[in-house]
Amino acid sequence: MEEPTINKVVDADGHVVEPVAAWADIPNQLRPTVERDQSGYEHVVVDGQEILAVPLGTLATPGAHFWEPNDFRSLDQAHPGGSDPELRLADMDAEGIDQSVLYPSIGLYFWALSDPNAASAIARAYNDWLASYCAACPTRLFGAAMLPFQDPVAAAAELLRASTELGFPAAFVRPNPCCGRSLSDRAYDGVWEAAVDTGTTIGIHEGSSVLLPTLGSDRPFNPLVLHAVSHSFEQMLACAQLISFGTLERFPDLRVVFLESGGGWAPFWLERLDEQAESFGGFCPELRLKPSEYFARQCWISFEIEERTLPVLAPFIGPDKVVWGSDYPHHDATFPGALESLYRTISPMAVEAKAKVLGANAAALYRLPEPEARAPGSVVHAYFAAVRDKDGVAMRRLFEQDAELVASGSSVVGREAIATFYEQGAFNVSDLDPKPGPHHLTGSRVDVEIDLRMNGRHHKVADTFELAGSTIKRLEIAFLS
Repeated sequence: MEEPTINKVVDADGHVVEPVAAWADIPNQLRPTVERDQSGYEHVVVDGQEILAVPLGTLATPGAHFWEPNDFRSLDQAHPGGSDPELRLADMDAEGIDQSVLYPSIGLYFWALSDPNAASAIARAYNDWLASYCAACPTRLFGAAMLPFQDPVAAAAELLRASTELGFPAAFVRPNPCCGRSLSDRAYDGVWEAAVDTGTTIGIHEGSSVLLPTLGSDRPFNPLVLHAVSHSFEQMLACAQLISFGTLERFPDLRVVFLESGGGWAPFWLERLDEQAESFGGFCPELRLKPSEYFARQCWISFEIEERTLPVLAPFIGPDKVVWGSDYPHHDATFPGALESLYRTISPMAVEAKAKVLGANAAALYRLPEPEARAPGSVVHAYFAAVRDKDGVAMRRLFEQDAELVASGSSVVGREAIATFYEQGAFNVSDLDPKPGPHHLTGSRVDVEIDLRMNGRHHKVADTFELAGSTIKRLEIAFLS
């Protein structure tokens, strides 16, 4: 019998929430300040230049809404795991996330700064703070470095420092122009060269802003439209520019991932660019391959966890090129329940493709080491996915050889006997659908309440898991109603 295994789960795009203390060592004139006005908006200002004005705690609290002033939260009221790594690790354990690559919250908006000296000082301070955050568990938390693109030479130097001294596997840039330069500007070739030399992955990450050049900002303003357009269309343009202006041709080993823009645009956009290259390719003398071939060679893309087209579109992008991001702890993140949503989204996919999307692709993209231990929640989520998919092979891999299942007063002992119990019982129910609630962890024990649909009825069920590392040692199922 094959040894029990479960898929590694890697969050390719989580976020930290920078406390004011992150900037404490920056000289006064260049130090970011946060001031809250009477309406509850917090203004982030650097040397007189405003770079962001939102209720920061609302931005960084799952489920919060910007259109409800009574729900506005200040920075010190943000979801605590964003700034406290121990609390984040506890959330990752419950969610079932083994490893996470971390991008900023406030830090996304320093792209708007016009002063290169301020940008460099802030990037260095942020990266040092992020390194201290990741030090809480270096095999599970990984930083994406901030780069001061206002000064391309300084940006390359900071990427080298973040990789060699701080151990970051990634660096982030925004797709918007910075100081009038697009990502494809030859001034940034030194940054891409440093990324290749150090094996650093470049994460391209947008953030809605009216203070930066953003596609659609010249049209009637609406936050919904701005967010939808900026996150997808800016990434599409950045993708086209990096390909068409020769960046990926000049740096064939550069690794790029497009984040938090949805993944559905990629198949259409690559088809469109390939078609345009046939008619207009003469305007792009460095374009040696089809645009889709550059993407296949060097690019990855993050799908949203509830993006229903993921199983259909993954083959067109390449199943090795799809990752996912939690967006934790931002207001539009699904928390708790990200993994439950993701498992449902990828349920139509083949077993190997699921494993790639859950974590294998992101681990390869960022070149992550193996975690020392698995997140308990990942075992539990894998169990519920096996139940929903009626997957006896997965069920066998989840349980210890001498595991025990207690259900309705009866006991079943042994991995094979437990799998047979499901295959001859629950797996024959056509409408079987468990919907687990939040996971409650106590050491190696995980308690979960489930809304279970079967045989046309809904039941409340309590499951208690006793884990042994990455496998289930004992499972007790109690019907509450």
